[in-house]
Amino acid sequence: MRKATSRKTPAAVFINCPFDPSCRPVFDGIVFAVMALGFEARCALERETGTQERLKKILEIIGTCQFGIHDLSFMRMDPGTRLPRYNMAFELGLFLGCCEFGGQKHARKSCLILDSERWRYRKSLSDLSGRDIQGHRGNPKQAIIAVRNWLVTESQLDDRPGGSFIVRQYERFRKELPDLCLRARLRVAELSFKDYCDMVAAWLRANA
Repeated sequence: MRKATSRKTPAAVFINCPFDPSCRPVFDGIVFAVMALGFEARCALERETGTQERLKKILEIIGTCQFGIHDLSFMRMDPGTRLPRYNMAFELGLFLGCCEFGGQKHARKSCLILDSERWRYRKSLSDLSGRDIQGHRGNPKQAIIAVRNWLVTESQLDDRPGGSFIVRQYERFRKELPDLCLRARLRVAELSFKDYCDMVAAWLRANA
């Protein structure tokens, strides 16, 4: 039986989502939900350094995260290259491989797999058959509820707010974000991953 997550040291959640601007609303909603539930949000964007190869950085993050969220919704053809993007599926494979071959230390990892439509993956990733995949239809609210239900269940925490409450929190936060950015001399469209997490953390502390 999995032990409850420590309150003193938040468990880390690896977020593997498309970084395309069209997917940013869902990504932002997922990050907010993870942090609103008291977990640490981590992804490849947390460090922008030329001294570390990207794959090594991703592997290090996966190695430290008990939980992972993988959004496969950006399975589409690039109009310029006429090729699909495989980054999200590749990182999901790394996470699943870590669970399978990483020994006892990583055997208890758990992940949530998301897509725009729940069964769409069957047309391109049939090897995932048999796994529970949740659809968000490109809607941050649906993604937030899916993240909440999965993360609370898998962490075995019984004192966390429901999905609808977190959605309402998120809507308030988004309305206030432009003013928060203005006071911090930042622009919403230019927020880095760290900037965004700092904004979310400060807002959650002020609205606990």
